[in-house]
Amino acid sequence: MKQYVLGEMLHKVDPSHTGWEGNGAKIVTLLTLEEFSHAIAGAAHHKAALRFFERSEYTRVELLGSCILGIVCIPEKGGTRAKPSRIGFCLIGNGMYLIGEEKLTERLFGRIRENQFPLETTLCGLLCRMLNLWIDEDAPYLQKTEDALSALEDALAQKLPRDFIQRLIPYRRGLMALQSYYYQLMSLGTALRSNINGMLTAEDCRSFDYFVNRVALLHSHVETLREYLLQIREMYQTQISLQQNAAMKLLTVVSTVFLPLTLLTGWYGMNFHNMPELAWKFGYPAICIVGVLIVVVEILYFKKKNLL
Repeated sequence: MKQYVLGEMLHKVDPSHTGWEGNGAKIVTLLTLEEFSHAIAGAAHHKAALRFFERSEYTRVELLGSCILGIVCIPEKGGTRAKPSRIGFCLIGNGMYLIGEEKLTERLFGRIRENQFPLETTLCGLLCRMLNLWIDEDAPYLQKTEDALSALEDALAQKLPRDFIQRLIPYRRGLMALQSYYYQLMSLGTALRSNINGMLTAEDCRSFDYFVNRVALLHSHVETLREYLLQIREMYQTQISLQQNAAMKLLTVVSTVFLPLTLLTGWYGMNFHNMPELAWKFGYPAICIVGVLIVVVEILYFKKKNLL
């Protein structure tokens, strides 16, 4: 468990030190769920808080009378099947708890630790700043994804890759996870912005309004990328259909070219004694010449009709 005091900067304090709460200091505590259960034992809403963090499997927030409970499930980028990183937060009194694995909380909290803040910054305002920092790298990632999809589209226009669908699956899976993530973040920000328990200041509400607008833009970008991905997949299906149509067209033309020859061989293969060409010494060469002429005429006709 690690504790910080919010002032102009976040100052690390000794966890065993007491008396900060009485002085009105704003305390930020990083701890695991087990440590959190001991830290708020006997406090208001402690049972509801424990149930909330134990059962929540997606990003959400709950505003109680004098407490704000929330959890953020951050998906792994790249369409991996790894479980999302879960970090919870609890604002109660003059304290904010960040609950999760030690490495995760330190990594996410470390992004804001060196920042400077106005003296009037509240814990809710600090939470909003952290949430904004957590999505700062998302816009460049989405732009890289768009560039990668454009490269796939260019490759598809030149040649039809055999593993094209396998290359699309991670992008589809990753974008679907991000779309759900941003929708849940918008719901979280909107709920906090509503300030139904009166714990946020007017400045905090404006900050969360800005956060919701940022997430909405990211969500819109993801929807655009998913539509783009669908268009690329339809383009791939169109290319497959064109290849199949070309193959069927070639087979049809070949079958049509040899159909008259099949008729000739069937006709002269009957070998009736009264057939005049049967005893003619030039009968076989004549039939061969007729067959070649038929094939040449058909090929010229199909080329004239742009079927070959």
